[in-house]
Amino acid sequence: MKKILLSLLIGFSALTAFGQSQAGEVNQRYFDAKIREFVYRLNLTDQQRDSFIPIYKRYNDEMRAAVGEREKPEERPATAEEAAALAKARIERQQIAQTIRMKYVDEFATVLNPEQLGRLYEVESQIQRKLMSRKNGDRPGRGPRGSGRNR
Repeated sequence: MKKILLSLLIGFSALTAFGQSQAGEVNQRYFDAKIREFVYRLNLTDQQRDSFIPIYKRYNDEMRAAVGEREKPEERPATAEEAAALAKARIERQQIAQTIRMKYVDEFATVLNPEQLGRLYEVESQIQRKLMSRKNGDRPGRGPRGSGRNR
């Protein structure tokens, strides 16, 4: 009996480690895709790219740690109090995100020219929408989850 329990425990531990490894790989792929998009959309030079990546990595890590992934509620709030609490939580996340953006503007300004800096957060928002759309299974020119019908 102990051997079976030990085997199950080891199996679950391995699955958990594998899942975390996969999540890390997915996050790295998203980060790499975002960097490629920034390089292309902001027309970064190789030197700018090399300087931009570590700054953006710190910024991205801080944003993820502070704001995290948005949770999608399973159901609509049942009461006005629940709706108000959700709205307040969203506003608080937005305030935290704005504080972090403000913190990094000067660092990004050491790497980017004025035009690139002016477009940075606009491009970031567009990239985020594009990645979230793909993550959720939506494809351009198709309905939700690739249903094949146009909206």
